[in-house]
Amino acid sequence: MIATNAVVPFMVYIAFGAISKKLGLVKESFLRELNGVIFKVFFPFIMFNNLYDADFSSIMSAGYVLFAMVATLVVIALSFTIVPLFVKENPRRGVVIQAVFRSNSVLFAIPLAASVLGDEASAKCSIIVAFLVPMYNVFSVMILEYFRGGKPSAGKIVLNVLKNPLIVGAIAGAIFNMLPITMPESLATPITQLSNLATPMALFVLGGTLHLSSLRKDWLPIAIGTSLKLVIMPGIIALLMAKIGYAPAEFFAVFCMFATPVAAASFPMAQSMDADADLAGEYVVVSTLLSIVTIFVWILVLKNAGWI
Repeated sequence: MIATNAVVPFMVYIAFGAISKKLGLVKESFLRELNGVIFKVFFPFIMFNNLYDADFSSIMSAGYVLFAMVATLVVIALSFTIVPLFVKENPRRGVVIQAVFRSNSVLFAIPLAASVLGDEASAKCSIIVAFLVPMYNVFSVMILEYFRGGKPSAGKIVLNVLKNPLIVGAIAGAIFNMLPITMPESLATPITQLSNLATPMALFVLGGTLHLSSLRKDWLPIAIGTSLKLVIMPGIIALLMAKIGYAPAEFFAVFCMFATPVAAASFPMAQSMDADADLAGEYVVVSTLLSIVTIFVWILVLKNAGWI
């Protein structure tokens, strides 16, 4: 039930988009334009909120946060090195790499941690999210920009990354975090509400633009990517943390960041940065559906092993 309750809202948003398109209430051309608006207007507010609310001093006293960050960097580096050896098309390379390391942490990991181990695990998961979500977005932008096409140059990539709406939002959030002032409620409330709109809108667009016929063509990269994301990588992370000996709340907080499905934000980002948006959307849908099974099995395995 925990896994199902986490997944069903996502499926409702996606189904709502698909039904709206089927009934002729929206056209696919409009949805693709809306996707660009979501990426350029709404997702920067998520980045702003994440950085503005982050307590940067907490990272120094939280070894599990450092573990999660280092593990994420290792996964990104390995994916960036290995994926291009097997995926030959640049628009797909960035999408596959992103699918391997980028989790739907805010809407999956935090509620999952709270449902299984209560408020302590949820609080620790929230701290991890404050640092990992900006990492996800920054590295996703860099990777997609690198594989965008043409001959990549370091200067051009850096310039394009700095101009990316998500990076602009992150920089603004970090600046406001460091300023010795508190944002008034009259500004903080609309910023939070705008950031909350981003994921449901992105999933609505995904439902209206997803072509299930392409799943047959993309079955191999989807099978490999989702297996790495939902089974292999969480298993490796769990074994490493068990060896280190983390307490159950810290263990499960970190585990949730690696065992949850591909982030919905990867779809609008892929479309806006000239990557294979169809494949990115398929990763979101398939990994979200399969996570009902994998999360259920992982909870049983971790409990039986005595790790949580």
